Amino acid sequence: MKKLVVFALLSALYVSCDSSQKNSKKDSLQVAKLAIEEVPASDSLTIDLLDLKEKGLLTHTQIVIVKPDPVYHKNKRFNALPLKDILERYSFMKRMNAADLKVVFECEDGYKPEMPLEKLLSVKAYLAVSDADAPKGRVWEILEKNGQETKMEPFYVVYEDVSGDDISYKWPYNLVKIHLAPLHENDAALKPKDESALVGYEIFKNRCQTCHAINKIGGKMGPELNYPKSVTEYWKTDDLKAFIQNPASYRNDVKMPNLGIKPEEATEIVKYLSYMSKTPTAAADRP
Repeated sequence: MKKLVVFALLSALYVSCDSSQKNSKKDSLQVAKLAIEEVPASDSLTIDLLDLKEKGLLTHTQIVIVKPDPVYHKNKRFNALPLKDILERYSFMKRMNAADLKVVFECEDGYKPEMPLEKLLSVKAYLAVSDADAPKGRVWEILEKNGQETKMEPFYVVYEDVSGDDISYKWPYNLVKIHLAPLHENDAALKPKDESALVGYEIFKNRCQTCHAINKIGGKMGPELNYPKSVTEYWKTDDLKAFIQNPASYRNDVKMPNLGIKPEEATEIVKYLSYMSKTPTAAADRP
């Protein structure tokens, strides 16, 4: 935050210079530009939630009631802070056009959902720092999935008056960082030029990219699907479609859940994956 204050003061100094003092103005502009360049990207576009917690900056919470919570599948109460306040205070969000940005949630387990920033700001979104209903001695109520305990901590994004069935809203738990990024930053690399693959692309972006990457772009919870070899090259098409619809029918204790993807949607996803198998992967070769 100190760096932001320095930048603001330098900017004000530059604006106040007399227009006739060209050299002075040039020097001030260079200093202001240097101040911006010295601010690491992590200070402007990435919020390290664990760092904020360590500094004691996430303590002034309120009780938020979620009816029902889509992860616990029941009404829940959380100790939380408004997510908009966190974004405004610890990023450069106010200086940017929200319509041009997306928010990317980075979870400890590799889950990486994203959504338009404008959509997030249009509702009451909160960062839950603990579970108000947790039993004594615990920060979060134990949640089991497939007989295994799911790690909710350290943070969980929740909403008031948003249906858990609306997949356009993301409910990431085990959250550690929040990033702001250009809304269409990956279009050139992932959006197909062939219109026949566009439907599958949209489904993949909304349902699959949170866990799976294509050419190293996307989540890391599940396997990369196109680099160095496309999944369509070593899976039979019919089996791949069936697996997408019901992973548990192919693998015991599979991590991938049943997302309720319909047969026609699975067909479109595979069509998109086949398209991407033929695209250059030069960008993926970079570290």
